[in-house]
Amino acid sequence: MKHFALPSLLTVLLLLAACGPKSQPATGPVAEQVEQSIASGTASFDNSAFSALLSEGVDEGLVDYDFFEANRARLDTYLDSVANANLPSLDPSHLQAMLMNAYNAYTITSILDNMPVSSIKDIDGVWDTEPHLVGGLELTLDNIEHNILRPFFKDPRVHVAVNCASQSCAPLPNWAFNGDHLEEQLAEWTRRFFANPKYLSLNGNALEVSRLLNWYGDDFTAADAAPRADTLANFIAERAPQAIADFIKAADGEPKITFKNYDWSLNQSQ
Repeated sequence: MKHFALPSLLTVLLLLAACGPKSQPATGPVAEQVEQSIASGTASFDNSAFSALLSEGVDEGLVDYDFFEANRARLDTYLDSVANANLPSLDPSHLQAMLMNAYNAYTITSILDNMPVSSIKDIDGVWDTEPHLVGGLELTLDNIEHNILRPFFKDPRVHVAVNCASQSCAPLPNWAFNGDHLEEQLAEWTRRFFANPKYLSLNGNALEVSRLLNWYGDDFTAADAAPRADTLANFIAERAPQAIADFIKAADGEPKITFKNYDWSLNQSQ
């Protein structure tokens, strides 16, 4: 009888820390509606109401939750439009933009519903249990990100677009994603992410990167990702400030990479 050694608790914890939830496509009605949008959707979705709120309530990536609480009716009106959206009819870029905005808007409401809170991690089930209406479907935040956005749209820049209400998350933009300008918005927001030393910097002979890219690094190099690169470092080099791009090039595209500590405290502006 063979005996297999079990990994130590420390090994298990390190393995869990090195990756986030898997990308796994939704099935059933959710998948059918998303697939129909991708195949033949042409309609647009208006995110201007959310964009107006973000322009007033977000500063340098941080959120004024008191503002959003005072303007909860406006936020709820926008989310009513999300709840009633006709998903299969939407142009895929509009669906992708709406889903990312919905994720960010519902994250804000989750914080508001549990105030005062010092970290989103203190809210039980905030990602995998709490349901939100999107196009008449009940979806959790994890459903939106890991079961729709990542597996169906295969755009690794989703990780700098959705915001988990924490200091080390990619910053929340003070505008909403727009299906008509989505590619330009994602390209520019990704460049700004890598230009911020909070998420990317040089530390001696190593490239120090946001831990988001440790958890989800495979998304940036997957064969079917768009955009993609053959290595995580090369993906960064194509979008990083020149000094960092030169550092990666000098290391023949294979620099030492370390990951920054992750601060889960609330991304509150005041």
